[in-house]
Amino acid sequence: MLLSFVIPHYNLQRELLQRCIDSIATLSMPASDYEIVIVDDGSDTPPQWVSQAFPQTNIKVIEAGHGGPGAARNRGIEEAEGEYIQFIDADDSIIPEVFSHCTELLESLRPDILQHGYRVCNSSEQMLQKTAIRRKYRTYATGAEYVSHNNLSGSPCVYIFKRELATKFNIRFAENVMHEDEDFNIKIYHYGNKLILCNNIAYNYYQRENSITVNRDSLHEIQRISDLFKLLQRVVDFRFAQQEVCTLQQRAALNRKLAMLTVDTLINLFYNGECAGLISHTCRTELRPLGLYPLPTAHYSLKYTVFRILANSNIGIKILRRMLPMQKPQKR
Repeated sequence: MLLSFVIPHYNLQRELLQRCIDSIATLSMPASDYEIVIVDDGSDTPPQWVSQAFPQTNIKVIEAGHGGPGAARNRGIEEAEGEYIQFIDADDSIIPEVFSHCTELLESLRPDILQHGYRVCNSSEQMLQKTAIRRKYRTYATGAEYVSHNNLSGSPCVYIFKRELATKFNIRFAENVMHEDEDFNIKIYHYGNKLILCNNIAYNYYQRENSITVNRDSLHEIQRISDLFKLLQRVVDFRFAQQEVCTLQQRAALNRKLAMLTVDTLINLFYNGECAGLISHTCRTELRPLGLYPLPTAHYSLKYTVFRILANSNIGIKILRRMLPMQKPQKR
């Protein structure tokens, strides 16, 4: 079997999950070449209707205890039988005609990772818009080569990866925390060899008002910031564990990603309304002991360079406080 679609599900309206499954079921590939693994994360009413609505043998629903999306995806990895895995959030969908081109590349090129594009949709009508299929793609020798020169998305839904990477290197999502995706992605790209970058938009991200990614509750924001620092600690620990065995390129990729995660953390503090003095204190007491502050002198991008110069001084942090809004823009 070529591909397993792993869908974590929790208390979602039936029509949204059905839309997700419908988008997969219309792929132009034999049903025997893929499976759909729905992991219900302890919903009040598990989606057992799927068995009646989609009687195909390549769809299975697994009921699990409530452990968050990380735990659900981990169970999906364990239950999957395909050579490759594609994660899909239950309220999202794929674009079948474009995704079919991605599966053709999988079959012909057999990469460890195939990265594709996504689009943000605010209505069902947007999902009906046609997208062009580009036949061009770019090949990287390793995932680390890509990350050392590019910013890595925080979503695990924008790439397809060999299941063997997760099983061989015991790569799993952190559970019961937010930002569980980031270090999973880092490790998949760290160990992955051949990577295909396909710029085709193959995934619909549907932005819902009450979804986790757009939740603005103050307590939620406090917890999210706390979990960001836990994420930084996990990645720092991983870099330390790899320092004697990783290649120069893997080290460069980890350094770049950690710098970008540190920038994201600081920006989130600004968006959360923290004063300049408290942010400076956080840099000294929490980021410096992790080896993440001052931000490293590297030319990852012009925006990074400007931000680094400002963020590495108290005066610069005051300037950034005046420049950045108090609320995070709504985007993925």
